[in-house]
Amino acid sequence: MADQKISAMGAASTPLTGAELVPLVQSGVNVRTTVALFGQYAKNTLFNYGSFEDSTSQTGSPTAPTAFTFNTTDLSSGVTLALTTRVTATNAGVYNFQWSGQFQNLDQFPQDVSVWIRVNGTDVVGSTGLVGIPGRKSAGVPSHILVGWNYFVTLTAGQYIELMWVPTIATLTVPAYPAQVGPPAIPAAASVIVTMNQVG
Repeated sequence: MADQKISAMGAASTPLTGAELVPLVQSGVNVRTTVALFGQYAKNTLFNYGSFEDSTSQTGSPTAPTAFTFNTTDLSSGVTLALTTRVTATNAGVYNFQWSGQFQNLDQFPQDVSVWIRVNGTDVVGSTGLVGIPGRKSAGVPSHILVGWNYFVTLTAGQYIELMWVPTIATLTVPAYPAQVGPPAIPAAASVIVTMNQVG
């Protein structure tokens, strides 16, 4: 069997169970492993992901960039949250970073908000989105808008992304909404959500 050509071997039964043995060379030594461990290696190296959200209302500054914060990890495998703002890649690769935020404007006039990303504390050139928020509906009744988009970013192991924002006025905020008992019953809404998954 050891001297048999691959072309002379019969086809494996499918689906594979994961227990099949595969020969390989590791550190110059001939060893064997299983198909299942190949799959685990690929998962750990190429399929990292994380999903994070915030259940508090957030306020920014018209004069200085503010990083969105997150207080809940929904899912995480190889992508982690550090210091409440830093979405961090454990492994190097290309990542799809997506976000959405609930904006609220209490001012009577339309206002703008700028949103962009930083990688390891450095602003990413060309990443800013400018969003117009309508003026309030009436005195004490704000306007609401949900916005979001995504970025493809190449990261090295340990690098992190922060989502920054600057409103044109302090009364433009990013609120979280509590659940409504109803009827109809409506689930709570996070103020900001980010997801990041490896795509390459």
